[in-house]
Amino acid sequence: MPRIVADIVDAYIFRKINARVQFLLLLRRADATLGNTWQSIHEKVEPGETALQAAERAVLGNTGLSVTEAYSADYINQVYDHLRDTIILAPVFAFAVPPRAQVRLGEDFGDSAWCEREEATARLLWSGQRWAIRHIDEVIGQGGPDAEFYRVR
Repeated sequence: MPRIVADIVDAYIFRKINARVQFLLLLRRADATLGNTWQSIHEKVEPGETALQAAERAVLGNTGLSVTEAYSADYINQVYDHLRDTIILAPVFAFAVPPRAQVRLGEDFGDSAWCEREEATARLLWSGQRWAIRHIDEVIGQGGPDAEFYRVR
């Protein structure tokens, strides 16, 4: 019987420019795990750390960005790891950053791109990632009372 664990988080960074929402995608280095694939940020939760703390740490460590707003995306990404016979549940967070924030890539990444919804979903490998982008774009990215319901910081 497969195990179920919730030891990672997913973080999506977005910004608004001229009322348009753009998502930051990171290209994994060719020699890294899942090399040459576009990703959001995925990070392990350290002992004693909350999921939100892990996601914020991952954003800063992988992009150098300080977030201005933090949201629970009201979504749990789920992945089956066949090597460990484990179902992995990852809470999804969305983080807003200033429009002109400068990205400093972490060691696992070779490039980054700011993409609007359609381009972002076309670049992402996993269906859960594409769903998260659409959901964040529709519910959180535009702001307003619906987005405030999801705000965690």
